Amino acid sequence: MGVLLACAAYAVYAAFICRLFFHILLWVRASEQAFTRPAYAVRIRPNTVAVTALDLLFLRRLFSQNKLLWIGSWTFHLSFLLVFLGHMRYFLNPVPACITCLQPFGLVAGYLLPLSLILLLILRTSSGKNRYVSVYNYFLLGTALVISLSGLGLRVFIHPDLAEIKAYILALFTFRPEALPQSIVFVAHFSLVLFLLPFLPLHMVAAPLVTLDARRREDELRTVMHER
Repeated sequence: MGVLLACAAYAVYAAFICRLFFHILLWVRASEQAFTRPAYAVRIRPNTVAVTALDLLFLRRLFSQNKLLWIGSWTFHLSFLLVFLGHMRYFLNPVPACITCLQPFGLVAGYLLPLSLILLLILRTSSGKNRYVSVYNYFLLGTALVISLSGLGLRVFIHPDLAEIKAYILALFTFRPEALPQSIVFVAHFSLVLFLLPFLPLHMVAAPLVTLDARRREDELRTVMHER
């Protein structure tokens, strides 16, 4: 079982990198074709890129549309980042001081993460515009919720051997897979993470591009109205 999960982990890591590269390559090719059109040459300006970065960082477009959904989304993304950084202690040896300092924030984020996901699912399900929310989004949110709840269960109720888990993770990254930890919940938690990982590159690439295109269209509309 340990060897099987290790092989699955390596396959997932490769799939993640390949999909991320593939989506970036598609975007680059599409951009090159678009920029060959004379009308497109002045569409994307440096200030548009800067404003788009702020839109992504603070989810400003969502804030203007739905304040409660903004709270849930921003809490989710911040909690996810802190939980991810907190998990770095299992991948690094020795653990950098900056990661150690973030551990208290990561603990709080571990409780906020499932709560924010539940809020997002409730808001999107109850919204009158839920027909515009794709099944893919529900899949990502639902899977992330199960992962966060299993991780919270490991911390609060099960208390697995963290030294054993870290040794297993480090062995995977050095291509010396060891026997699986004894905790079945950890194995399920880790397997769910592997299951979700290959689906993330599409979201990681699409979200910035959609936001950039929306901001570009708004800038074009203002330019046209100003010229008229």
